[in-house]
Parts: sequence; structure tokens; C-alpha cells
Amino acid sequence: MKIFRLSILLFCISFTHYSPAQVLNDPTFRALISNGLDKMYSYDFKESTETFAKIKVKYPQSPVYYTLMAIQTELQYFPLKDYPAQQKIYLAYLKQSRALSEALLEKNEEDIEANFFELATLGYLAAYDADNQEMMKAVGTAKKAYGFLKKGMDLTEKQPEFLYSSGIYNYYRIAFPETHPIIKPVIWFFKDGNKKLGLQQLDLATKKAVFVKNEAIFYAGYVYMKYENNPAKSLTYNNLLIEKHPENLLYQMQRTEFLTTLGKYEEAEDYADKLIKQKGIMFQCAGTIFKGLVAEKSKKDDKTAEVFFQKAVKMPFDERFTKDYHAMAYLGIARIAKRAGDAPKAKEFAQKAIKMAEYKSTVAEAEKI
Repeated sequence: MKIFRLSILLFCISFTHYSPAQVLNDPTFRALISNGLDKMYSYDFKESTETFAKIKVKYPQSPVYYTLMAIQTELQYFPLKDYPAQQKIYLAYLKQSRALSEALLEKNEEDIEANFFELATLGYLAAYDADNQEMMKAVGTAKKAYGFLKKGMDLTEKQPEFLYSSGIYNYYRIAFPETHPIIKPVIWFFKDGNKKLGLQQLDLATKKAVFVKNEAIFYAGYVYMKYENNPAKSLTYNNLLIEKHPENLLYQMQRTEFLTTLGKYEEAEDYADKLIKQKGIMFQCAGTIFKGLVAEKSKKDDKTAEVFFQKAVKMPFDERFTKDYHAMAYLGIARIAKRAGDAPKAKEFAQKAIKMAEYKSTVAEAEKI
């Protein structure tokens, strides 16, 4: 399973909001798209839809409108797997985007616009298949995307939107095998990476990109937390997102994690309370786990903390966003059991944490227990 997920991490997690060259060279429409994305990330979907529609009128043969509407559909109905009817709409947008991209490629295989959107749509389609547990199909689609990713790595000077996918690839190509040695024999034929360069490219994308700006900021925070064990740096990136889009639930969830890790428990609990009140079970689960961590670490209330942890691990988790939070809950139960002198229970839940966790810090603490 994790081997298949690698394909998504390396090729797909980053293939988002790309724009055709014509639009990027048009300052008016560049500003228009930026404004539309700002509305979208702030959950003002009526305004963003109207903005994106203007782009469709101006560039009817471009994939940009369909890619943006696919992105919006996923954000508006998140997690998408819980909305079957919207999944069909999402796939229809992606397929139309890809069809228009391929039409451009037939005319000119070096067309930057076509490369953008072929990469983007293949990445989204592969990630969709992976989320629906169709792993072989996901890997097949990801392989198709790989050639476009490599081409994009040579285009970062001409098109800064490629800094994001290049940065993610360069970093994960090295970092992921370090934490998952089992996959080393099957990735030797992939282009080598460079963690330092990857971080530099990711940071540049947060400054130079338009379409992938928010994704670059979000995943920069994620990488520094998960692999670099630098929550303070992660929080600086999240600050940029939460100040501009305070109601965005993914940004709130990420912020709660960073605040908790940094010991800023009062603010973290405020966000956890907001998450618990949401309709989506994924956000409820995350909020419950962070409430447990605040109870354990700040209030020193092991009894209340374990109630939160035990409740949370019975909830479903999301493979991409909250799987590691489940591991944190298992680890919390293990710590509480250890303090209570229940060594068998501590060992049992530490092993559960190790089996699920990908955060280096979680694994290291669980292994000590």
C-alpha cells in the first residue's frame, strides 16, 4: 500500500493549479485568476465561480477553466469520496481539461500550457484513484505523468508554477525512501532528487507562483513538520494561510497541529473546538485528538485525555491528511498506560502507533516505549 502511495507522493500530490501560458502572460487575467483563487480558498464559491467563468469566455479552448473548477469541486465537497454525485462532476472537469491539453499537444508537444495541464490532470486523476483504493490504476496514471514532471523540472525558469511540483519531487524522492526503506529497490529508475534543492524550490514557489502558491505554502509547512521536525518553521508558513483564509478548515486543522506541538495549548484548543463542531468526520476526528493532547500535556488530565483518544481512534481517518493524527492518539494512549504502570497496554498501543505513523518524531517516541 505505501509503495503505491509513493507514486502519488512523488508524482501527484503537487500537481495542482496550473495556468496556460496565454493567461500567465496576460496581467489582467493573471490578477483575475489570483482573485478567483483567493475567493475559492475563503469558501466564497459563488464569487470564484463567476470569476473563473470570465476566464472561460476569454480562453474557451484552454484547459484552465476546467482545471480550476475541478479544484474548486474538490475543495467545496471535501472529502470528495463522501459525495458520489460530485465525484462525477469532478472527473468530468478533469477529463475535459485533459482533452483540451492533448489537443494542444498534438499541435505542439513543447507547448508549456499543454504540459502544465497534462501534468495537472494526470496527477489529479491518479490521486483520485489512490483515494478510492484503485492503486494499480493510480500507478499507471502516475507513470504517464512522470514524463511531464521531468519536462517541468527544466522549465522552472520560464514558468515558476513548476517550482512546486519540482520541489515536492526533489524533496520526496530522497525523504520518502529514507523513512520507507522497503521501496528503495523499486525506485532506482526514477530521476534522482535533492532535499535541499527541493526545499528551496518549494519556498520559491510560495513567493513566485500564482496558481500553486497556497499549495506550496501548505506543503512547505507539512514537510517541515513531518520530515524536518521544525514546527516553528511550519507555523510561519501556516500564518500566511490563516491570515488570508481564516475559515479554511484544512488550514485550521494544520494550524492546530503546529500550535499543539509548540506547546501553544490555549490557542490550539480554540481551534480544536472549532474542528469538533464541523460536519465532516475528518475534522471532528482531528479536533478530538488535539483536545486529547491538550488535556494530556497541558492540563495533565490523563483520564480525560484517554477518553478523547479512544473516541478518536474509532473514527475513520483520511489517508492523506489525518492518518498520522490517529498514530498520535495511539501514542497518547501508550504514554498514559506507561504512566499508569500498565506495560502490556503501553506496548500494544505503541506498536499500533508505529504501524500507522510516518512522522519521524512519533515513530521515535513509540519505539522508546
